[in-house]
Amino acid sequence: MKVKIYVKKLGRNRAKTAAVIYDYPASVLTVRDLLKETVRINLDAYKKGCQDADIACVLSKEEIENQAESGKIAFGIHYNTKEAEFETAVENAWQCFEDGITALFVDGERLENLETPVRLHEESELTFIRMTMLAGRMW
Repeated sequence: MKVKIYVKKLGRNRAKTAAVIYDYPASVLTVRDLLKETVRINLDAYKKGCQDADIACVLSKEEIENQAESGKIAFGIHYNTKEAEFETAVENAWQCFEDGITALFVDGERLENLETPVRLHEESELTFIRMTMLAGRMW
């Protein structure tokens, strides 16, 4: 099923991120399953990007303007040649969720437990928010 994903970073003065469509299987039943499948989708996209790194990329004027709105213009080339490991990435996603570093909302409702049932439907909206720690220095 097609689901809209919104990823936001708190504390950034950037324009709203456009929705990205992800295709989830019907087997996603809990937050744990949802995070695992999201990691798989992103890891597959990352690996594909690494494989396409040898292809010369030219950005159109429209692509440059769209990327400029987010504050960074890039060709999408991954310079890190280290292969990402699926199981490690999944464990990291689960740990970040449990520790409150990542907040997850499904259709506007915050999910706070890995075993919470998830009811995705066609055109559901997911929002991932990476919480940032406020750090300062002593005066």
